[in-house]
Amino acid sequence: MDISNTLLAAIMFVMVLSLGIVNILSWLAGIVSHRAENKIGWILINWLILLLIAHFNMFWHTLDIISIEDLKFGGFLYIIVGPILIFFATSVILPETSQAESNSMRGHYFRVCRRFFVIIALLQLWDIGVDLVLGKGFSGGGIFSVAMLVIALAMTSSQNAKLHILGTVVAWLLFLATLLLRGLGVVS
Repeated sequence: MDISNTLLAAIMFVMVLSLGIVNILSWLAGIVSHRAENKIGWILINWLILLLIAHFNMFWHTLDIISIEDLKFGGFLYIIVGPILIFFATSVILPETSQAESNSMRGHYFRVCRRFFVIIALLQLWDIGVDLVLGKGFSGGGIFSVAMLVIALAMTSSQNAKLHILGTVVAWLLFLATLLLRGLGVVS
């Protein structure tokens, strides 16, 4: 049985993504099951849900990896950086259990938001570049990555709650627009 490099790369890709998905789902389940009486940090929760969706979106692109005909080690390293970045972003933004139980989710968010959004910005740069690695060139979806990059960079430079609420709303609108355009077949 001949196992191709691309299949092995896809397996590693999915394994790293799965770690982030499990972390987010476990934390959200904890909020639902026994922390509901605590004050919820809504900005944090929204970014966790967006990260979860981003994990699923990245997982969906596993088929793109499998379709690569001749994957070299450098290409593999570049491809696996995306799941690693999103895993790091997830790890940074998730509060420790003790912080979540002590009503400091909002405080935690503003303590880590700069690191979180730097990683999100790097993830957007990776997303723009991965289309080049996969040979697709700059795609229509790349426009949304550029917009998200701008949002992430703006969020790194401020602790203003209103800006973070606005950035979160705009990120959701970008996600919904991307979802609609992908559903209509306008972008891939």
